[in-house]
Amino acid sequence: MANYKNMMDKWKDWRLDEATVENETNLPFQVMGIRNNDIVIKGKKIKLTLSFKGDDLKNAIEGKGNKKGKVVLATAKIK
Repeated sequence: MANYKNMMDKWKDWRLDEATVENETNLPFQVMGIRNNDIVIKGKKIKLTLSFKGDDLKNAIEGKGNKKGKVVLATAKIK
């Protein structure tokens, strides 16, 4: 039992060390892509890119359908 507790403590420390949290406020964004299906949010420390499936972004903004969509690729770059 002591071996299990030791292993779990090591795993918890490793997991928490790997997590990085960056907070920024008031970030500008651009709608980009071939058919405007990407959102790029750029800050001083972070750049986020969300790529949406087909016209999901456009349809969700315009309120068409069920106002939901699918993100096919999400990228976060922390400087």
